[in-house]
Amino acid sequence: MNDRTNVALVLSVYDAFSRGDIAAVLDHLDPSAELNFEGPSAIPWAGNRQGREDWAKFFQALGENLDDIMVTMEPFAVQGDNVAMVGRYQARVKLTGKRIDSPLVHLWTIRNGKVVRCQELTDTAAEAAACTAGAAIG
Repeated sequence: MNDRTNVALVLSVYDAFSRGDIAAVLDHLDPSAELNFEGPSAIPWAGNRQGREDWAKFFQALGENLDDIMVTMEPFAVQGDNVAMVGRYQARVKLTGKRIDSPLVHLWTIRNGKVVRCQELTDTAAEAAACTAGAAIG
């Protein structure tokens, strides 16, 4: 696949997510796709996941723990099967009422028209603080 096609695939994942169409997001994944999001246990959706079922659990954890999720992303770099997207995400943690406003980087790997890997990089300290009752938001 070419660079433009891979960027379009990733943008369609974000579009489906923004519509709340998780089935469409999962449809863009290879059956064994990896999602890597390292973060402390205070963040309920953090962790490394593999396969569509695990990705679905990630989105379920987001829905159970966050309101008013907004993700804005744009392509930063693309080379063959690798697409780097940068942007920001905002949300409100249901348990604490605290807001998250964090830079966001996704490093995507595409093969045969499907996502095989996504590495998520964000301000996990701010997310953990927002998820913790009584903690100050940094």
